[in-house]
Amino acid sequence: MRKKIAIIGGGIIGCLSAIKLRESGFSVVIVEKNKIGEESSWAGAGILFPLMPWAYSSEVYNLCQNSSEFYEEFSKKLIRVTGVNPEFSKTGMKLIKPRTLEEIQQWSRKNSYEIKNSTFNKSPAILFPSVAQIRPPRLMKAIKLYINKLGINVVENTELCKLNNDEKILNKWGTKQGDPIEADYFIVTSGAWVSMIRPEYKNIIYPIRGQMIQYKASSLKINHILYFDGFYVLQRKDGVIIAGSTVEEVGFDKEIKAESLNYLKKKAEQVIPALKNIVVENHWVGFRPGTKDNIPVICKDKKYENIYINAGHFRYGITMAPKSAEIINSLLVESKL
Repeated sequence: MRKKIAIIGGGIIGCLSAIKLRESGFSVVIVEKNKIGEESSWAGAGILFPLMPWAYSSEVYNLCQNSSEFYEEFSKKLIRVTGVNPEFSKTGMKLIKPRTLEEIQQWSRKNSYEIKNSTFNKSPAILFPSVAQIRPPRLMKAIKLYINKLGINVVENTELCKLNNDEKILNKWGTKQGDPIEADYFIVTSGAWVSMIRPEYKNIIYPIRGQMIQYKASSLKINHILYFDGFYVLQRKDGVIIAGSTVEEVGFDKEIKAESLNYLKKKAEQVIPALKNIVVENHWVGFRPGTKDNIPVICKDKKYENIYINAGHFRYGITMAPKSAEIINSLLVESKL
């Protein structure tokens, strides 16, 4: 009899974990408190690179490695199977006015990662030619169709209760809607919301709010992802321009204020002054799952023998998702044996 795995959380981490486990022969169900892919996975910029890997632990970059190659091939499969284009594009990234040039060069040599000296509006810059982007809302739309075709069951609008079971093996996990979720294994991939069902992780995985804006499509063309002073600007294939983001430790406060919009506009227009003449047509917020040193938690739960955690990927959920799925799959395959 095939082992049944319940994935708790339907973002990119949960969905790619579900796909990988399904390919390994498990029976898989995804349980999502809202709709698949409508939280932080939808809200992100989709830059397939950890922005400043030289400033992080090597573990962060290791989890991000080869994500571009994965999504390039996965996008082709999604287009073929679902008809939805996630808009993978290898646009490259320009880091404008780099502050730690020597550190970046050392990191590049150590990791055999190509960089080039460049300029942007007469300012010094470094070009990372192989950096790619993907469009998260379209990616999640395609994935939702794809997991359905794989026979992965999806239960939406279902929120799990906090655990108060003293046994080490959990067979049923209660829901606020009444019907419990039964499985042989549970994988918690609910991002910033992990501590709501596993309170032990409250100070380990926590919400960090990020706000972004979208400019209306215009005649303005941006050839690369632009990154300056902790802020990025990029363009989608239909011409809209995305700019962000804030990093705010305010809990789950979703309130969007006028001063936030003004801040985002000011930062974006620092990079591209011509944006002053373009209308901002959208402004949104998402909650990233923060962790110490940006290193996610991918392991067996502290208390329960058949619960695993795959969460805390901060800004790099989409980028880290392929390798995180591989790690969690290896842990479950070993448990199965």
